[in-house]
Amino acid sequence: MNKLISLFILSLLVINVFGKIGGKRVLVLLDEEQVKSTHSDFFDGLTKKGYELDFQKTDSKVQLQKYEDFLYDHLIILSVENDPTLTTNEILAFIDGGNNVIIAGSSIISETIRDVASDCGIEIEEDKTAVYDNFNFDKSQNDHSLLLADGLIKDSPIIVNNVKLPILFRGIGHKIRDNVLNYGILTASATAYSGKQSTKAAGKLQGKRVGLVSSLQARNNARVTFSGSLELLSNENLRNTKVSNKEFVEQLTSWTLQERGILRASDLSIVKVNPTSTDNNSSSTILLTVKDDIQYSLKIEEFQNGQWVPFVGKLQLEIICLDPYIRTFIQGNKQGLYQSTIQLPDVYGVFTFEGTVKVPGYGNLQSLVRHPIRPFRHDSYERFIPSAYPYYAASFSMIIGTFIFSIIFLLHRDSTKPTTSN
Repeated sequence: MNKLISLFILSLLVINVFGKIGGKRVLVLLDEEQVKSTHSDFFDGLTKKGYELDFQKTDSKVQLQKYEDFLYDHLIILSVENDPTLTTNEILAFIDGGNNVIIAGSSIISETIRDVASDCGIEIEEDKTAVYDNFNFDKSQNDHSLLLADGLIKDSPIIVNNVKLPILFRGIGHKIRDNVLNYGILTASATAYSGKQSTKAAGKLQGKRVGLVSSLQARNNARVTFSGSLELLSNENLRNTKVSNKEFVEQLTSWTLQERGILRASDLSIVKVNPTSTDNNSSSTILLTVKDDIQYSLKIEEFQNGQWVPFVGKLQLEIICLDPYIRTFIQGNKQGLYQSTIQLPDVYGVFTFEGTVKVPGYGNLQSLVRHPIRPFRHDSYERFIPSAYPYYAASFSMIIGTFIFSIIFLLHRDSTKPTTSN
């Protein structure tokens, strides 16, 4: 019975935070109906994966949630010249609910989309501007705004990987904020610049700081991707075998819709390494004592190709009571199991065992469990401490001295006779 109670308490104290998967309901907002035909390959790819696409005009009245329940899992907005009926707060609330958004625009961006992008760390250039490059452009069309971009993100291969050919891009640029939550998925080359379409004069945004496609992964694992080019997703570019638009769009879309890079934790275990005879089952699982040697174990998996597979990386473990008393890193094995033997601090209280994984491109994983760490029992302390021997000697010497003095005082007789007066 004690063991069952302990396991029940442990289940109440464990908190696992990871991304959600499985949502297939997609709302697609379009300015023009013809986009459905010019970008049919992009939509067909989503349909083949089981996504349920609901096409609506941007000026039609739609709802993202009803009675505090979201009606869709993902939102795709293409060609955003007109303000959608959805407000900025509604879209941001959709993101705050853990849902994903894909936005692709052109040379004119509506104020609502600009506000959403700004809140997501993306500062879009002024309307009727474009990104130009006098060196890295499609020379077959002699158009300096039709870029051959190859500035792919390097530090997160989980987002886009194995894209060898350049990517055809024509559209508006943006600046991405210096934030750990933002990723510059595709940036321009060092010779590129953002300028007005009328004069083609260079503006302040130049070089590799010009963002072409950027993403945000929020702390709740919601993902938002903004592309300054609607042509990036068109059938013409996706079918062009001289560029890698198809591979790039497929990988970026699957990552944004949380088909990859999602982590989950399970099988959390915290046990004493050498339980004593006084430790019963419940105390070895729940009740810990200062300076105990414990074994921390956690299994982590990632969602890949429609199934959960072991995740091999590093787990940061912190043992916290107001401040971290222990911070260490645990390397996982091929089975995705993270184990380490740790000695608890010489401080008692309620401690939080916090295991976190933060890898660029992967969802944030946080596994929390709270354990009380108790002090030693009164009979667990050492009886005689070597450093206290002088105090022991002083105490016993006082006892012996008092005993000798008492014997002498009680047994001593005065040998002189008292004097008497006549």
